[in-house]
Amino acid sequence: MASAVWTILAILAKVGIFAGVIASAGGIAALRGYHNGSREGHGRLLSYCLLGALLGFHSSLAPVLIQAGQINDAGLMGMFDIDLVLFLRGTPVWESAAFRGAGFALSALLVLSLLKTLNAQRKSPEPVFYHIASFGQALALTLVAYGFTLSGHISLLDPWVRAALTIHVAAMSIWLGMLLPLRWCCVDMETNPLIMQMARFSRLGIGLVATLVITGIAMLLSLIDVADLFRTDYGRLMLLKLMAFTALLIIAALNKWRYVPALSLPGGNQKLVRSIDREICGAAALLVVAAVLTTALGPSSH
Repeated sequence: MASAVWTILAILAKVGIFAGVIASAGGIAALRGYHNGSREGHGRLLSYCLLGALLGFHSSLAPVLIQAGQINDAGLMGMFDIDLVLFLRGTPVWESAAFRGAGFALSALLVLSLLKTLNAQRKSPEPVFYHIASFGQALALTLVAYGFTLSGHISLLDPWVRAALTIHVAAMSIWLGMLLPLRWCCVDMETNPLIMQMARFSRLGIGLVATLVITGIAMLLSLIDVADLFRTDYGRLMLLKLMAFTALLIIAALNKWRYVPALSLPGGNQKLVRSIDREICGAAALLVVAAVLTTALGPSSH
C-alpha cells in the first residue's frame, strides 16, 4: 500500500513538471504575436508562463523528497528529513531535479522582470520587448528538457537518444503550451486577424509535429522491440500513448483543414473553440499516460 502511494505521488509530480514546462514554454512562444495586442493580453500570457514556471519548479523538487520518503520509510513526514535529502546529492534524481529546478527558476525570474516592466508601461510593448527574454527562456527550456535525460531508463541510452528526448520535450511543450493562448485568441480577436494567426500557427505546428514524430520514432526504436509493444505492460501503455498522440494529430488536422477555413462563417469561432477544447483534453490525457509510462513502468530491456 505504501509503495502505491509513493508511485502515485511520483506520477503527480511528473504531471506537474509536464504541465509546468508546457505552460512556461507556450506562454512565451505565444507572446510572439499570438494575442490580441492589448496590455491585458500580454499580462495574461506572462501570468500563464509564470504559473507554469512556479508549478514546474515545485514539482521538480518533489521527486527528491519522494525518494527520501521512500528510503526513510517513516510516512509522508519522512520526505522532509533534510540529512537524507542531502544524502541524495549526486544521484540521478537529484541532478535531474537540479537542472529542471534551475530552468524553471530562471523562467520565473525572467517573467517577473517582464511583468514589472510591463506594469510600468502605459501602452502595449513592441515585439522587440521580448527578444532578450526569449533567449533566456530558450535557455530555461533547454535546462528543463535536459533534466528529463538524467533519470529513468532513458538516461541509460546513447547520447543521441537523450538529445532526441531533449528536442522532443521542447517541441511538445511549445505545441501543447500554445493551445490555451490560441483558445484565448478565438474569444478575444476579430475574425480576419484570427484567421491570419491560425494560419501562421499551422505552419509552425507542421514543423513541431514533424520534430515530435522523428524524435519519437528514434526514441521508441531505442527503448523497445516492436513485438514488446503487444506483449508487455510497458508496450501496451506505449501503444495507448501513441493512440492519444494520433488523436491529437487528427484534431489538429481538423482545425487546419476544416475549422480555421470556416472561421468567417457564422459560429465559426465557437466551433474552433470547441475543437481546441477537445485538443486540450486529449493533451491532458496524453500527459497522464506519459507520466505513468516514465514513472511507474519501464521497458523489459532496461
